Order: sequence, then structure tokens, then C-alpha cells
Amino acid sequence: MSVVVMARVWAGYPGDSSAELLALLALADWSDDEGRSFPSVKAVGRKCRVGKCQAQRLLHRLIDAGLVVVIENANGGKPGATRRYRIVLERLTGLADATGSENATGRKSATGRKNAPDGSHLCGETGSENATQHVIDTSITTKGRAGARPSRAGKPECKTETLQAFLDRMKEVGEKPIPESDPIFRYAAEVGISPEMLAACWSVFKRKQLAPAVTTGKLKSYADWRATFRNAVRENWYELWFMLEGEDARWTTKGEQARRVAT
Repeated sequence: MSVVVMARVWAGYPGDSSAELLALLALADWSDDEGRSFPSVKAVGRKCRVGKCQAQRLLHRLIDAGLVVVIENANGGKPGATRRYRIVLERLTGLADATGSENATGRKSATGRKNAPDGSHLCGETGSENATQHVIDTSITTKGRAGARPSRAGKPECKTETLQAFLDRMKEVGEKPIPESDPIFRYAAEVGISPEMLAACWSVFKRKQLAPAVTTGKLKSYADWRATFRNAVRENWYELWFMLEGEDARWTTKGEQARRVAT
């Protein structure tokens, strides 16, 4: 346990989620003075009083926010082995910052830019072509990456748009709505969500988000549709699959229906 790191987390955590703060404090409780630790996901879950899947989601959110990076795998990259994390102390400024902004060392701490070992929480920039070739809007080519959320420092105006406007904009610039480098593909492979399940989720996601809200009759509008889709997958918004300990995800009845429609 590093009292220094614990104090930095308490004083400088820039987010507004108590669950993610608790997960970051859990890592700090194991870390050395450089912010390095290597607990298992189950151990993080036990400390945070949540299940393994929820602990994975919390760790991924911290990684996506640039507050935590995976620095190595304890067993040389073997899938499933305990990962080594480092809390990015430079990001503990007390202000919510954008993923991908530069830290004090001058290096970007964006999710997806670090060369992480196979099975790590951090997504490589190149992504996995085989896992995405038939999943999401393959008719649109891309060289882009997931958009970063705007910084809250100074509270700049946060521009939102409907999903249709986002899809039209991506088509105009020649990018896939969810590019192959997006962290959701690595996350899905890691927890056992198949590419076919991602495809079904994307199909349901578009149908739901392109329809006017029942209560207001208006279309939903977000600043970052890619991040919204990541949340839909990680939190299983549409209940398309279920998981058992140690097994890959399986289709629910709703999921099987969505799969047949998607194909």
C-alpha cells in the first residue's frame, strides 16, 4: 500500500463516478509509490464488493479515461495471467480530462495507443481485423480511431448530435462508425463476447437510437456515439447475452432474435 498514491487519488480524482473512484482506490491500496500494482480482476471485485464482470467494466473505464494503463503481463503475455497496472499519477489533477490528452511526461496516455500484451485491458491501435471484418458497417472504410471525449477543464461547450447525423458525418469523411481500432473489440474478445454478438448489438443499438424517444418524441443526442455504444456492450443494455463463470457469453432469447435479424 502506498499512502502517497492513496492521497493523490483522494485529492486528484477527476471523475464523478464513486464506483470508478473506489476501483482506483483499490488499485492504489496495492500499489507502490509509482502507482504500480498487479491484482487479479477477482481481487479488485472483492475489494470493491462487486462481481468479476463489474470489476472488469470499472477497470476498462479507468483505462479508457487514461487514469490507468496496463504496463505488462506478469507471465510474459500469457492470456489470463495477472496484469500489471500503473495509475497515471499525472492525470490526478482534480479536473475531468479527455482521453488522449498529454500527460506531464509529454507522452499521450490514450487508450489504444500502448503496445499491450495479448489479453491485456489495453487495446492496440491496429485492432483485430478478423474480429471486425463482418461486424459493423463494413461497407465504409476507415483509418480513424474512436473519438476522444472533450476536456471539462474550463467547461467548454459540449456539442451533441443524433446518431443519424453521426452516421452521415462518418460516411462523408470515409470512416466506419465503430473503427477496427476501437477498444470495444479487444474488450469483447477478452470477456468472451463474439463478433456476431457485437454485430447484433450494433443492429439493435442503431434501431433503438434512430427511433424517437417514446416520452418526448425526440431523437437522442450524444457527444460521443462510439463511447455510448461501448457502454451498451459493456453493460449489456439490450440483454442479448448472458455469462457463466469461466465461459464465453451465450445468447439469450432476445439475443437470438437479434442475431437472426442482423444476419
